[in-house]
Amino acid sequence: MQLRRLRIRSFRNFKDLVIDPFPTPAVIVGENGAGKSNLLHALRLVLDPDLPDRRRHLLPEDLHDGSPTLAEGAEVTVEIELCGFEDDPDARSELDGAIVSVDPLAARLTYLFRPKQSAALLLGEEEAELLTPNDYEWTIFGGTDPSNSMLGAKKYAALSVLPALRDAESDFVRPERSPLTRLLRELPPSQSSIDKTLEAMRNAREDLGRDANVQRVADLIRARVTTMAGPRLNLDPSLAFIGRDEDLLRSIRLFIDSSATRGVDRTSTGTANVLYLGLLLEWLGLRRGAANGEDTLLAVEEPEAHLHPTLQRHLFAHLLAQPNRLLLTTHSPHIAAVTPLPSLVLLLDGVAGSEARVMSPDLLTAPERADLQRYLNVNRAELLFAQGVVLVEGIAETYVLPALARSAGFNLDAHGIVVASIDGTDFAPYAKLLGPSGFNRPFSVLTDGDAVDTEDKEKYRRELGLKRALGLLKVLTDAATADLYEEALGVLQEQNLPDTGGSRTGRWDLVTAAAGFGVFVGPDTLETDLAPLLGKEMKATFNELANGRIRRENFAKAVDQISAGPSTAIQRDALVSRVERDPVSKGRFAQRLAAHVEQLDLPTRIRELLNVSPEQPVSQADLLGLPGCGPLLALLDDLRRRYENLPLAPTLEETSGASPGKQGTST
Repeated sequence: MQLRRLRIRSFRNFKDLVIDPFPTPAVIVGENGAGKSNLLHALRLVLDPDLPDRRRHLLPEDLHDGSPTLAEGAEVTVEIELCGFEDDPDARSELDGAIVSVDPLAARLTYLFRPKQSAALLLGEEEAELLTPNDYEWTIFGGTDPSNSMLGAKKYAALSVLPALRDAESDFVRPERSPLTRLLRELPPSQSSIDKTLEAMRNAREDLGRDANVQRVADLIRARVTTMAGPRLNLDPSLAFIGRDEDLLRSIRLFIDSSATRGVDRTSTGTANVLYLGLLLEWLGLRRGAANGEDTLLAVEEPEAHLHPTLQRHLFAHLLAQPNRLLLTTHSPHIAAVTPLPSLVLLLDGVAGSEARVMSPDLLTAPERADLQRYLNVNRAELLFAQGVVLVEGIAETYVLPALARSAGFNLDAHGIVVASIDGTDFAPYAKLLGPSGFNRPFSVLTDGDAVDTEDKEKYRRELGLKRALGLLKVLTDAATADLYEEALGVLQEQNLPDTGGSRTGRWDLVTAAAGFGVFVGPDTLETDLAPLLGKEMKATFNELANGRIRRENFAKAVDQISAGPSTAIQRDALVSRVERDPVSKGRFAQRLAAHVEQLDLPTRIRELLNVSPEQPVSQADLLGLPGCGPLLALLDDLRRRYENLPLAPTLEETSGASPGKQGTST
């Protein structure tokens, strides 16, 4: 049996949450306060047979803030649909009154909390007084009719929840809570073995009770009590060893070594949790296969507690690949990294309550899904938890972008913005995953221009960066807009090339149009694009990393040529080849460059390049017009305006309330 659909209305974080389809297994991720635990509690209202009925009667704080209050006649519903029980006669019989679909077979159970049907309400009369919690009732019904009570269904289609920070060690020594005891009740020893053991234990206890020292202690107690209280108390104390003959299984204990000397309390908390979860899964498997068993769903809150990252990845890569009915809530990028993409449920804070995002099964091709899964596993699963994502081509950008932001007083980490390298130029699968048809998360793309000449240099030039932008626009916007962009790109590429390098007419318009959708296309490559902005810092970095006066002078010359104005392909290649040459490399160069960039006063440097005063506003169009670095700075400006409501190069008036320090540092 599987949970295929969930709808929660007016409960805690959720005004009207719908997850359809609900994946199996499901891994629910999201920030603190997004409602992960509340979602599990909503499921418990319908399915958990161990939840006391008193906890199904809601309190004022259980209602969503934007919904009617209890006094106003609130109504809370948690509606679930179950499927996958076609071949289970017991389930079909139990859920017969809840069937809402035959092909595929599906049953609906709904928890309903509402005002009692008083005589005044039944007669259509208005209530004279405001309602109180005592005026409410709850029920669980099947199908679509609230009068079709099905309170017993939760005993068959059950949900079991392991809370966060559970004390597995304590549960192991409490038979009524230990999964080991439950497992042994499903696979108990034979009755003859139990009877033989109990008989031997009784004989052994009787022999022990007849020991001379035991009898001596009994005599001492009898004498002492008689002396203290006198013969009138009528006491005749005796000693005997007792055991739980009626429930031998309650006395069994789990040890972590073959010699049965080290109990679970002698191992780590993480290991105890792994043992607990393993035994519980085995018990659930046996119960599902039993003739009178229930089809229990297992939900685990924050299973990463006490587990180191490597064990998290290995354990849950195994569990999530099994045909089980697990629901997990987690903050762990290590668990998210090994979660199949269709199993992810992303909870987000929305304007009207928490919202959920799931990936459509047909959103990605099989190769795209495999590549993305591998990327999240190895690189940046935290982009699923980010407030914003910047996708870049390589490692160099992941060093330089955060450093540039900090030099403007804008900390990307503080705002939950992740700069993620995809180690290539195929952004389309990432755009699908994060875009409006996927998880619908805020993201931007920074890509190189990579314009290259064709064989006919007089007539045609391939604009690879703008072509990548076109592919992203086909994911992010409507077909008509993408078609117009494609037409303009074709016209641009057919233009004759300028003799001295530089951009052709219409290219800036295409860069601006793409930036409007969060896709920022540089003129060439990162290193040459940065030269007009960071020439001084680039020279200092190269001097620290490269040996030889001639090498340093040639690099400085290459930087100066590009910074001075439109550059040729030969000049740009000269700079890039020197950065790529051992022992420098692009990544190492960018890593050291970032240290210099963080000392920069970026707002002042931008105004120097634009030749504007501190009082003059700087627009994104101004930044896009800067040679080389324009799109990169426009990207940072766009992020800062969205997350801090402040431009990258604020005016003196805008920084008047800023904290002490260099210009541009906001409070």
